[in-house]
Amino acid sequence: MRNLVKMFAAGLMLALFHIPMVFAQNAGPGQGQAKDGQAKDSSSSSKSSKQPDTAESMADVRFSPDMLDKDIDPCKDFFAYACSKWIAKNPIPSDRSSWGRFNELQQRGEYVVRDILQKAAEQSAQRSSDEQKIGDYYASCMDEAAVEKAGAKPLDPDFKSIAAIKSKDDLPKEIVRLHREGNDVLFNFDSGADFKNASQIIAQADQGGLGMPDRDYYFKDDAKSVELRKKYVAHITKMFVLLGDNQQKASAEAKTVMDIETGLAKGALDQTTRRDPQKIYHKLSNADLAAMSPAFNWNAYFEGVGAPRFDSLNVVEPDFFKNMQQVVSSHSLDDWKAYLRWHTVHANAQMLPNAFVEETFDFFSRTMQGTKELRPRWKRCVAFADDDLGDLVGQVYVKQTFGEEGKERTLDMVNALEKALAEDINTLPWMGADTKAQAIVKLHAITNRIGYTDKWRNYSGLKIVRGDALGNSQRANENDFQRRIDKVGKPLDKRDWPYPPMTINASYNPLENNITFPAGILQPPFYDNRADDAMNFGGIGAVIGHELTHGFDDQGSQFDAQGNLRDWWTAEDKKEFEKRTSCVANQYGDFVAVDDLKLNGKLTLGENAADNGGLRIAYMALLSTLNGKEPPDVDGLTAKQRFFLGWANVWCQHRTDAVSRMLVTVDPHSPSKYRVNGTISNMPEFREAYHCAANAPMVNQNACRVW
Repeated sequence: MRNLVKMFAAGLMLALFHIPMVFAQNAGPGQGQAKDGQAKDSSSSSKSSKQPDTAESMADVRFSPDMLDKDIDPCKDFFAYACSKWIAKNPIPSDRSSWGRFNELQQRGEYVVRDILQKAAEQSAQRSSDEQKIGDYYASCMDEAAVEKAGAKPLDPDFKSIAAIKSKDDLPKEIVRLHREGNDVLFNFDSGADFKNASQIIAQADQGGLGMPDRDYYFKDDAKSVELRKKYVAHITKMFVLLGDNQQKASAEAKTVMDIETGLAKGALDQTTRRDPQKIYHKLSNADLAAMSPAFNWNAYFEGVGAPRFDSLNVVEPDFFKNMQQVVSSHSLDDWKAYLRWHTVHANAQMLPNAFVEETFDFFSRTMQGTKELRPRWKRCVAFADDDLGDLVGQVYVKQTFGEEGKERTLDMVNALEKALAEDINTLPWMGADTKAQAIVKLHAITNRIGYTDKWRNYSGLKIVRGDALGNSQRANENDFQRRIDKVGKPLDKRDWPYPPMTINASYNPLENNITFPAGILQPPFYDNRADDAMNFGGIGAVIGHELTHGFDDQGSQFDAQGNLRDWWTAEDKKEFEKRTSCVANQYGDFVAVDDLKLNGKLTLGENAADNGGLRIAYMALLSTLNGKEPPDVDGLTAKQRFFLGWANVWCQHRTDAVSRMLVTVDPHSPSKYRVNGTISNMPEFREAYHCAANAPMVNQNACRVW
C-alpha cells in the first residue's frame, strides 16, 4: 500500500471522478462488476460469492422513475428533482465521508474481489504463484491477531536505519531507501513522459514530503485551518507516543516535523497553478538540479535510486528544490531523523496495530473528512490488495465478469461520440479552418482502451510472505517503484494502464492522447443493457464525451496529436477559446461548496469544460442514432428528458461538510450538484426538453459553451 495520505498532485491524467481519500483505503476509485459490458442481475452477483447475501452486495443501482421527486420542478433544481429521493434513502454510511452512485458500484464490487481473494487464500498445492501472492497478501492483512502481536517491531529495521545516519551527507542514501518503500519523504521521484517528446520516458523530480493533503493547509489563516494544524501536531505527537517516546519528547518531535513540512510547503505550488502544463515542465540537467539544492547530494541519490543512467530530467517545480536547500540546511540531523521517523510510521500505519490505525483514522478521516467510523477490515484489505496487486486480482476479475462483447459495445458508442465531436469541431463558429484541421487530426489520433489492459504487469520479482502484512506492503511498494523508474530512457508504452480493471472511473491522458474505460464502469447506472439509448447516451455516452473533451480543455488543448506540449492554435482562435473557458470558470466560481466557501473556478475549469462538452456531444450522438425518429415515451418521459436524467442519475451523491471543505482546495471536480445543474443550465436543449421558462433557475442567462 502506497503512502497513506498523498499530495493531491494535479497530474496530467484527467479522471472522471475523485473519491475522497479514506483512511486505510485506496485513495483512488473503487471496484465494480460487469459482464459483456452489462451488469449482472443483483441475484446473480450475490451468488458469485460464498458470503451471505447482504443489502450491500445485492444493491440494485439501475435507474427507476420512482427515484424522481415530482414535487420539485426540474426547471428550478434538476439535481434535486433527480437525486433528492435517492439521497434521502441513502444516507452517508458511518464509515464514509461521502456517498453516491459511484460508491454503490464500488461496494458491490468489493464482494466480487473479496470472493477472489478468499478463494486464493485457501492454501493448497494446486495454487498458482499468482494465487499464492494475492491469497497470502489478503490472508496476512486479515490476520489482525498477528498484526497486534507484532506491534511496531516490523518497523524496527526502518528506525535502526534512520538512527544510524551519521551526518546530513548520509541523508540521500536514506531517502533512497524510503522512496523505494513507497514513502515520499522530502520530495517525489518518478518517471514520466517528456512533455516535448512524449514518445520517451524521462526521470522527474517533484514536490513532496508533506503529511497533509496540500500546501495550502499549512498557510490558510481562517479559524478552521488554524485549528486543524493544531490537531495535526497533536496527532503526530500521539503517534510518537505510540512508538514509545515520552510525552515531552513526542511533543518536541511533532513541532519539528511541522516546522520542516511548513518549510517544504513554502516552495510548493498550489493545485490551481499545477494545472498549467507550462508551469510543471522544466527539463534540466542533473547538474542544474544539484545547483538548486547543493545541501542535498543528488549524485548519491541518483546512484542509489536504481534507475537507468540519465543526464537530464523534468524538475517539475524548480522553486521547490531551491527552497529545499534552505530547509535541509536550517535543520539539524536530529530534526531530520524525527521527520523521517514520523513519515515512516505515517506511511505504514495501515499495517500496524489497531492503536495506530485508530489514531490515524481519527485525524485524517474523522477530523478532516467527517467520517464517523473506520471501514471493516476486510474492505480495507480488499482495497490494499487492489492497490498493491491490482493486475493479478484484475486478471481473475475480467475472466469472471467481462468479455470481448463488452469491448465491442463500448467501442461502438465511442465511435458515435467521436463522430459527434468531429461534427461539433467542424461547425464551431468561433474557430478558424487551420485550428479546426489540427483539432480533427488530434481527435482521429485518440486511442481507446476499453475493459482491461493488453499487457498485464509482471509481479514475478515480488515476494509475498504469509504472516508479514507490513513487509508485503513495503515490498509491493518497492516492486512498483522499480517498475516505474525502470522506464526511464525507454520509449513510452501505451499499453500500461493507470489502474486495474475493477476501477469505477475513466480517464484521458494528454501525453498519450488516449482514453481509458475499465470494466468496472461499464455497468448500471452508466451503461444498462435494459435501458434505452437515451438513458445510456446520457450516462456512459456523456462519460465518454467527457473524456474525449479533455483532449480539448484548457489543459489538453496544449498538447498535440502525438501528446507533445505544442501550441497548435492560431492566436485569434486561442483568444476566442480563452474567452469561452473564462465564462465557464466564472460560472462555477460563483457556486457555493459549503457554508460561505465558493468553488475555485480555475481549479475545476478542465473538469467543468469536459462535463459541458461531453454532455453536448453525447446529445448530438443520440440524435444521430435516433436518425430523426422520436421514440415512444417511457414512464411518461420523452427520450430527450431521459437523456438528461441519465446524466443526473450517475451524479447522485452527498458529502459531509468537512470533506466538502477539504475538496474545494484539492479536487479539480465540482460537487455533483453543480456537475448536473451547472452543465444542463448551459444547454438550450435541456430547456426545450423540460419546457422551462426563459428565466427559470436552470436556464443560465449567460450560457457558456466551449465545445
